[in-house]
Amino acid sequence: MLLTVDIGNSYIKLGAYPARCPDSAAVVDGTRDYDAPLASWRLPTDRHRRLESYRHELDLLWEESEFSRTSFQGAALCSVVETLTSLWRNLLTEMLGREPFVLRHGIDTGMPLAVAQPERVGMDRLADAVAVRGRSAGAAVVVDFGTATTFNVVDAHGRFRGGAIAPGLGTMAGSLMEGTPSLPNVELRPPVSAIGEDTEEALKSGIVLGFTGLVEGLLARIGNEIDAPVTVIATGGLGHIISPLTSSIDAYDPWLTLAGIRALYCRNATKADE
Repeated sequence: MLLTVDIGNSYIKLGAYPARCPDSAAVVDGTRDYDAPLASWRLPTDRHRRLESYRHELDLLWEESEFSRTSFQGAALCSVVETLTSLWRNLLTEMLGREPFVLRHGIDTGMPLAVAQPERVGMDRLADAVAVRGRSAGAAVVVDFGTATTFNVVDAHGRFRGGAIAPGLGTMAGSLMEGTPSLPNVELRPPVSAIGEDTEEALKSGIVLGFTGLVEGLLARIGNEIDAPVTVIATGGLGHIISPLTSSIDAYDPWLTLAGIRALYCRNATKADE
């Protein structure tokens, strides 16, 4: 099997996929939905955690899921946390007996990067773009709801056009609570109505529905600039909260980034093995 690893600012997501890569026709078929991984795991991102600690927890998690180190014939790693990239490269090399394929600038993405500074685009954003391009025959946007909310645009010609970066839903709520300690902490879920009858419901309205308005507004502007029908796929840990609240999002796929990491591994596997 192939182990895919996505190291984000808040969580580290891992997924187990069949070792055999999908054929190219399946990857580029605009009607195809990416399959969920055979198994998945999630760990909090801890920049100060030692390799030995991560190793121990992975062994326990894999054992609980009836996996082991020998279950994986390869690994693909995407990281936006520089201090953890080399640690996890070493960790996976030690545990699996083979150095992982690390997503980095300069690999073959299979799509033109029509942005001013391609080398500064986060590899997680490119993984999202590659994945959505395999699901949509035309223009598409991935809205990735994480610590930051990124809007990643692929135009009708299959080019990555960049997008927008906004605060994450949790980040925005946390900033509000930190700046106004007299307000109560509230669960990030939709309110009963937009007009909150108490402080908690008013906060849910302002945070959750207000954030939904931000998403809708940016998607409308992006759609106007692309000037073509756009498929919008949401992903990320908080995407399930916003997606049901707006018709601007066509589908929610929690595995999209891992699928993009897998697709990039498959596209570059031969070169990586040379």
